[in-house]
Amino acid sequence: MSTAVQVRSSFLTDVGRVRERNEDACFAGDHVFAVADGLGGHRAGEVASDLALGSVRALDQTEPRAAAKGVAEAVRKGNRAVHDRAETDDSLRGMGTTMTAVVISGNTAFIAHVGDSRCYLIRGGAITQLSRDHTLVARMVSEGRLTPEQAEAHPQRSVLTRALGADKEVDVDESRITLIDGDRLLLCSDGLTGMLGDDEIRDEVAAGADLDEICRRLVDAANERGGQDNITVVLIDISDPAHPGRKPHRARPSSGKRRFPWRLVVWLLILAALIGGGYGGVKAWADRSYYVGLDGDRVAIYRGLPVTFAGVHLSHVQEPTKITKNDVVGYFQPRLAVGIRVPSLVKAREFVATIPLTAAGKARLNPAPSPAPKATPKASAT
Repeated sequence: MSTAVQVRSSFLTDVGRVRERNEDACFAGDHVFAVADGLGGHRAGEVASDLALGSVRALDQTEPRAAAKGVAEAVRKGNRAVHDRAETDDSLRGMGTTMTAVVISGNTAFIAHVGDSRCYLIRGGAITQLSRDHTLVARMVSEGRLTPEQAEAHPQRSVLTRALGADKEVDVDESRITLIDGDRLLLCSDGLTGMLGDDEIRDEVAAGADLDEICRRLVDAANERGGQDNITVVLIDISDPAHPGRKPHRARPSSGKRRFPWRLVVWLLILAALIGGGYGGVKAWADRSYYVGLDGDRVAIYRGLPVTFAGVHLSHVQEPTKITKNDVVGYFQPRLAVGIRVPSLVKAREFVATIPLTAAGKARLNPAPSPAPKATPKASAT
C-alpha cells in the first residue's frame, strides 16, 4: 500500500427524539476527526463538548505527523479547559464531556479517547470497536463480573467512570492502527450505540459509497428506535491511490439483533403486573427491585422502582449513605437524580462504593489519619 491514504468523510449530528438540546459536538477536517458528548444538562453539556473540541480541532491546522503526535495532549488540554471553566462559572459547575479523536497520518490512524463515545473499524465485512468504554459495566466485564451480552442490557451501561472536566488531569487512552484500502472508521456518540447493535451499525456503514446517505441512515435508524439521546456520527472512508475505482462496500446480512429501551421494559412489566394482579402485583414486583438515587441531597439505596404510578411512589429508602450530592462528580449527579437500577441490595452496596467522587468528597468521606504524636524521651535519672 502507498505511504499516504486518501480520505473521504461525512458527519451528521441530531438532537434525537427525547432531548431538548443537542449537547454533542463533532468535527471532520482534512486529517483530524472527533466526536464529543457533553454532560451536565441545560447549556453546560454544550459548552463542555465545544470547549473540549476546540483544542482537537486546532490540530487540523498543523501537518498530519505533528497532529498525530499531539492528539492525546490536545485532549488533555481540552480537559483542562472544561475543568477550569466549570471552576469559574457556577452555572457550569459539574459539566463534562466524552472525547474520541482520530488523526490520520500516512497510512495510520492515531486514536485518543476518554468516555463512552466510540471508534469503530469496518473492514472486510467485520466490525471492531477500537476504543474502550470508560463505563461501570465495561469495568465489570473486564473483571469477569458480567458477560458482554449481559452488559448490553445492564441498567448501568451508561454510567461513566472517566470523562473530561471531572478533574484537573485525565488519563487518555491512546492507540493506533494501520489502515488498508477499503477500511471505514466510524466515530459516534452513545446516542447511536444505545439504540443499534454493532452488527446493525456494520451493515449500514458497509452499504454503498455515499457517505452522506450512510450517516443519514444511521441517524434515522437510531431515531426509529426511540432516539433516547443526541445522535452523532463521523464516517471516514479510506482508499489507496494505487487502487482507484474499487467496488463499493457490500452489506452482510443483518443478525437481526435489536436493543430494547429499558424504560419501556419497566412500563411493560408494570402493565403486565396490573393485568395479572392489579396494584398488589405491581407492588410485589417493585418490592423485589432496588436502585441507587438521591434522597434530598444525600445518596441512598432505594427498594422499589424509580417511578410514580397512579400517584403512588413505588419505592422507599432502604439504606441511607454518608455521600452527599456535592461529594459526587458533576457529570454523575443527573444519573443519580433519575435513579440507577441494580439487581439486588448487595449489588447496590457494591455500586455505591464505586460512585465517582470529587477530590473534596474523597477527603471528607475518607479523611487522612492524623499523624501519631511523637514520643517524648524520658529524662534519665541522675
